[in-house]
Amino acid sequence: MFTKKDYIKYFLQIKKIEVDMGDRFLGCAKKLEDPEMKTFFLQMHGEEISHSWVVDYILKIFTDK
Repeated sequence: MFTKKDYIKYFLQIKKIEVDMGDRFLGCAKKLEDPEMKTFFLQMHGEEISHSWVVDYILKIFTDK
């Protein structure tokens, strides 16, 4: 059975992955000249940031109790 601490540790790992991937997508977008590809990578960056906000919300649930 997972403890509260286990869930927090897991979601912190997920948060790191989401932020790291967002940073990578943003880095790719900055290097691209093709507007279509740049738009794609900026959209992916935004999605990863949105995912990290979801993880923040879940972490808040675990840490507020």
